[in-house]
Amino acid sequence: MRRKTFYAALAALPLLAILTFGNRGILKRVALEREVSDLRHELYEGRATGDSLREEIKRIHRDTAAIERLARERYGMVRPGETIYTVDE
Repeated sequence: MRRKTFYAALAALPLLAILTFGNRGILKRVALEREVSDLRHELYEGRATGDSLREEIKRIHRDTAAIERLARERYGMVRPGETIYTVDE
């Protein structure tokens, strides 16, 4: 009886190893599920960033003060008659 149990366990050992460590094994599945979760999180972050950028674009198109602020900050533009003073620190 002990021999049969030993041989059954010996025969089951490679099967268990394949199911655990194989290309379609449990460890591979856990790693892939973790990767899917990370990619979903990255996708949601990207969507949120895209949504906020779309709102920023809409706001800039509607608000002339925002357009003026961007022109002054990014491109150094001034109104006619204004003088720019630079301060060295």
